[in-house]
Amino acid sequence: MSLHDSFADDHTYEKNLRWWDGFTISLSIPAALFVGMGYAIGLIGAWTTLVLLGAVAVLACLQNFIYSEMASMFVDKVGGISMYAHQGWRTRSTLVGPLATYGYWFSWSSSLAIYGLQIGKLVQAEWFPEQTWTFSTGLATIGLPHVIALGVLFMGWGLNVLGMRPAMWLMYATGALVLVPIVVFAAAPLLSDNWSMSNLHWDIAASGEAGWRTAIAWMFVLAWSVYGIEAVASFVPEFRDTIRDSRIALRLAGFFVIAVYILVPFGVGGLVDQADVAENPVSFYLTVFESLLPGGDIVMAICLIAGLVLLMVMTTADGGRVLHGSAREGLTIKQLGELNRFKVPGRAMSLDLLVNVILILFVGEALAVIVAGIVGYLICHILSLTGFLNLRRDEPDAHRPIKLGKQWVYIAGVLVVVDTIMVVVGALSASITGYGSTKELIVGVFVLSLSIVLYAYRRVVQDGQPWVWKEPASAVEADFVPDDDEDDAPTADPARTV
Repeated sequence: MSLHDSFADDHTYEKNLRWWDGFTISLSIPAALFVGMGYAIGLIGAWTTLVLLGAVAVLACLQNFIYSEMASMFVDKVGGISMYAHQGWRTRSTLVGPLATYGYWFSWSSSLAIYGLQIGKLVQAEWFPEQTWTFSTGLATIGLPHVIALGVLFMGWGLNVLGMRPAMWLMYATGALVLVPIVVFAAAPLLSDNWSMSNLHWDIAASGEAGWRTAIAWMFVLAWSVYGIEAVASFVPEFRDTIRDSRIALRLAGFFVIAVYILVPFGVGGLVDQADVAENPVSFYLTVFESLLPGGDIVMAICLIAGLVLLMVMTTADGGRVLHGSAREGLTIKQLGELNRFKVPGRAMSLDLLVNVILILFVGEALAVIVAGIVGYLICHILSLTGFLNLRRDEPDAHRPIKLGKQWVYIAGVLVVVDTIMVVVGALSASITGYGSTKELIVGVFVLSLSIVLYAYRRVVQDGQPWVWKEPASAVEADFVPDDDEDDAPTADPARTV
């Protein structure tokens, strides 16, 4: 019996999601495109941005295919890819699970403050440009954008703690709105006489660094948002037809993000002057959309805000589930392993809220911690992919309702190498993109170190168990989905090789 089995049935999620709900959740990731794309176009040119975004999107899609197999093996595991890393490594090291969990959680959690502040800046620029008052908390200067960010943060938290269904209805509405600029910008070469290939530039050498290093540094930053399509995996235990819904949602999200991350930069890049984008990397969308549609600046502002709200709601839900799943597996303190009466991890999501209130009020520009989050997030991906390789090697005959062909072992190996290069080169080259410095790397190391401290406290103090460096193979085998999964028997597809 695994540690999570010690929790009573009232700590089990309701299975009320379908694959289209998972796809709606993944719509939040293209919304993140509008946060980082402008910075990239302004600094390295539209052609360079398009190629790098497309490359990262392909990597993300391939990873989602691999995660679909692991999702089918551990259908009741809460926490998505961080749990897959734990399952794949626990017979080799008990420390991988806590590291993967907190690396993943901090990346998602800290982004809430970033998205909230972007919403605040958009609202101020479009409707309240004269409201420039500020006050100091002693560590940061606070203005209207920060107040708006706090309001949106509390709204997203409130919807999530009331259950997944209210949050899903908001995701439906905001997801529909975020599709508007995606479709319009993708079709811009056909819709606008102002679109021109001459506006798309290669400027990979603008930083003064070697082109390969600049490319990897930007891929490192862009992966923070693009790789996020794996978030669907965090909701696998809540799918009604677990195997079928998770397979469709994860893979459809992967194909969708490739199309969006190629077509939208191509459409936007042909409409704008690189220097103008560099000057206003977020608000320039308003002017561009106005050139496509009368009154388009207001429409674009609403759609951008809707997309960021979608991101915040999904992020709160995802981060809370990761912490809750970690507590259920005995990887962090017990208190985070509780579900509220609406069957959602209210305590874990409240911790997310607290962390981001602190970031907004006392850090101000939360973008300062982005590098710390990216490092932990990509390490989680590396540990999850190597966990896949470990499971293929250690448990070749384990039941896999979704089974990939042998070629995917080699694909996973290549992905591990690429992600590792991005972590090492990207983290050491963060100054190229302007997203961070050595201080932020220290923050990342601190967060990862804290995960080990909390794991030790949980195991030794709260559970009263002896410290172990690795678990027996039987512990993993006990968590595999059985050959005849009763929950999915009426509707689940048989195992298949892809």
